[in-house]
Amino acid sequence: MHNRMFFLLLLVSGLCWSARSVAAESQPLRFVGGLAWGFTELTFNEKLDADTAFNTLTATGGISRAKLYSSLALSSSIFTENISEEDEIGSAKRTDIDLNFGYRANANWAIFAGYRAGSTDIDFTIRDTDIRQEEYYREDGFFTGVSYSLAMGRPGTLSFTLAYTRYNTDLKFTAGFEDNEDEEDAEEAEEETEFDDLEGTYSGNSDGYSAGVSWVVPLGKSLAMRAQYKVNYYDLDVNVDGVRFQPAQRLVYFNLGLLYAF
Repeated sequence: MHNRMFFLLLLVSGLCWSARSVAAESQPLRFVGGLAWGFTELTFNEKLDADTAFNTLTATGGISRAKLYSSLALSSSIFTENISEEDEIGSAKRTDIDLNFGYRANANWAIFAGYRAGSTDIDFTIRDTDIRQEEYYREDGFFTGVSYSLAMGRPGTLSFTLAYTRYNTDLKFTAGFEDNEDEEDAEEAEEETEFDDLEGTYSGNSDGYSAGVSWVVPLGKSLAMRAQYKVNYYDLDVNVDGVRFQPAQRLVYFNLGLLYAF
């Protein structure tokens, strides 16, 4: 928690410093707002039976001046999605927040850093019972990376991003249900514990990467269309009673929407 607060304060300090720095620039401030529809696909093979795709709505806002820029994106699933895990079925929802701060080194290259948080929340019901349980997979942390943009005139601007991510993870797993519970416990005691067998809450860290591509097409003086595709991939690092688990988790984002500059 202290590391999260430290880096968040460091990021906010950087934003405040950049605001003071650009205040002296002759170029005016530019504001951008946008709204997009898309999907977020979660892959977590060690826990879930299949990939889960969420329909999402994303609101974005940004500010830029000279070579500095910052942006904020808030994304939420529009509907709950069906999900399953062995003897459990349920509904899931997804939320994401992305705060980004960058510096354009030249017309093509930029460097950036920011804070990202996301959460998958699941309400499970054990099959053929009325037993309901909550499960969640939450991550938050910081990223830093580079981007390359290629302006192509009327067709628009094509951009690529690559970033390193470092997250703190909070996980809550439900307790399974078996008819022959005593026999199952005896068998499990003789077997090596697997990640899929974990129950309760756990915290850990994860390292990974984020790679994306976007295409912005001007539709007028102040209006543009933007399509984005991004993959976040990271390995969780969870230690349980001296046993280390490193399951992989992948999130794929795609959205299509409009941007308005003013």
